[in-house]
Formats: sequence, C-alpha cells, structure tokens
Amino acid sequence: MNASKTHGWVWAYRKIRGLQCTPLTSAYRATLYVIRGDTGAFHNDVSWQKIRIRR
Repeated sequence: MNASKTHGWVWAYRKIRGLQCTPLTSAYRATLYVIRGDTGAFHNDVSWQKIRIRR
C-alpha cells in the first residue's frame, strides 16, 4: 500500500495533535493535507519550530 491510501485525515489529525497543536488547528491542517497533500508551514503551541507534513 502506498502512503496516499494509509495516510488519510485521521492519520494527519493524530500526527498534528501529537505535535501539541490545538484541536482546531489540527483539524484544519489535516483537511488541507487530504485536499492538497500538504499542510503548509505552521508552528505548534509549545515551540516555534516550523512544521510541515507532505505526501
């Protein structure tokens, strides 16, 4: 199986929540990931490290 079939909205949401982001930010970024294949650059609530998830 390739990544596009195994990495859907739930996977992206859990991954982003695991990075200490708020539920609203996680839901928004997971939706972007499913639609575009890229979350875009964003910061989490704990550090100012830039995060981006791509297919």
